[in-house]
Amino acid sequence: MSSKPTPREQFLQAGNRLLGELDATDLARSLSIAAVVDDAGLSHQTFHNAYPGNSRSGGTGGKEAFVADLLDNLTVHYSGIVAADPPTGVRDAAAPMSALFDNLTSGLMRRRLIAVLFAADHEGARKAVTPEFDRLDADLRTVVGQAIQSQGGSVRRPLSLTSLSTALGALVDGFAIREMLTPGSVATEDVAEAATSILRWAVDPVHSDRNSPEPTPEHAPAASASLRPDLEADVIAATEALFLDNGYFLVTLADIAAAAHIRVDDLRRLFPSKVDIIVAALTPEFDRVLRLRRADERLGIDPATALQRTLISLADFVIDNRAMSTGMLLALSFEQFQQPSTITTVMEHLYLPSAVVPILERGRDVGVFTDEAPIPEVAIMLTNNVLFRCLTRPTDTAADVVAGVLRVMMPGVATKTP
Repeated sequence: MSSKPTPREQFLQAGNRLLGELDATDLARSLSIAAVVDDAGLSHQTFHNAYPGNSRSGGTGGKEAFVADLLDNLTVHYSGIVAADPPTGVRDAAAPMSALFDNLTSGLMRRRLIAVLFAADHEGARKAVTPEFDRLDADLRTVVGQAIQSQGGSVRRPLSLTSLSTALGALVDGFAIREMLTPGSVATEDVAEAATSILRWAVDPVHSDRNSPEPTPEHAPAASASLRPDLEADVIAATEALFLDNGYFLVTLADIAAAAHIRVDDLRRLFPSKVDIIVAALTPEFDRVLRLRRADERLGIDPATALQRTLISLADFVIDNRAMSTGMLLALSFEQFQQPSTITTVMEHLYLPSAVVPILERGRDVGVFTDEAPIPEVAIMLTNNVLFRCLTRPTDTAADVVAGVLRVMMPGVATKTP
């Protein structure tokens, strides 16, 4: 039979219960104006000028106004995860996580924990700190995504980029809390090694699970979802958004199906692969480039001007469809050995050099362009340079891109520059 607790034990038990139930905003109210003024290096008069009134007499000024303002503008002073260069491998990606661990143990973790306490009890504090928490998550996601892209791979199922970066973020948070509780128990090198090991396991460099069955969502869309007015357009829009956020390699058909609210089996019937979605999205836009070129032909536009105009419309096509164009380029670059049919599918529908081949042929016939190199080779060099320049110089306009390409290449194409 247990003995009755002593008064001391009862007081301690009550205190622990009350600590667990304490509204964190009471902590903010415990701040003294004198301490705030002293830390700010200002005067009491300046404080009262900033927060006029007196809350003691039932007003809304003074300390009560300051506490309300403080909670509505709470910050953890997150300065960002800085990577000098995009990582070339998983070990490089671990470096920013080690830097984050050092930042956390130097004070950021304490501020994050305090922010969590306030956010749990105060709506204004939650709104104030959420952007900083979201920014840290987004930075981690970017670092992890760059590491995976550097391997030309994808995230091993059933993980996604989001779940992987969340797990790594939680790992670093946990290490930081452990180091705070037991100083010296976690070294920065331990964080780097753990992150590297997880990334090495999580990255599938050859897409070995490409053809494995897609996971079934817990709440699969109803069959009626396939009766939407333009389901293909919905899929294309969802794919483009995912490519923008995650890049080509990190997106699976299951991700697209979930984003488009469609069953994976129905998505496969519409588009057997990501490349098929890219082709469906870009073909109408590329057809416009070909249509404009044909119009110039019928109007008898001189070949040099027609070439410039067509390359500009091609650059507009790439810029206006940057995410899909990047996906097309990556598919051609990395998947030709894993999926040779990718090359065939793209070449049949989106062979960019075909936009300028007729112009080069006509220009040679009338003596405007030289015949020192085969026309297909010249067409490939021109369009590839436009494509790469559009994707690597995001602030340039289509005209800027084409001007830069022709400035270098036109002397080798034309008998005289236009």
